[in-house]
Amino acid sequence: MNRGDVWLLDLGGRAGTRPALIVTRQAVVPHVNKLTVAEITSSGKGYPTEVSIGHKANLAKESYVTLDNIQTVSKTRFVKYVGALDSETMRTVGRKLVLALGLEDLV
Repeated sequence: MNRGDVWLLDLGGRAGTRPALIVTRQAVVPHVNKLTVAEITSSGKGYPTEVSIGHKANLAKESYVTLDNIQTVSKTRFVKYVGALDSETMRTVGRKLVLALGLEDLV
């Protein structure tokens, strides 16, 4: 598991199994039991906190990382590795995550 990886996660309940992007900083990924992820959807809404990723990371449908929809989940919920996003896309994800968390004045 690495920052930038896309995995299918079992989120339980109505959310079910869906793709999500690991956004936890790489240095701690091997040492923690939970990772912060951003959900991925196939229906973009045009929000400034979405990142269009097309079919990157081996996704079957046109997809969007939704940075307004992040959560920290146990590694036991990670079901299947799907693929990984490139470093340029992850830089965009990082900028949009700062915006989603309202931290733009601090960076």
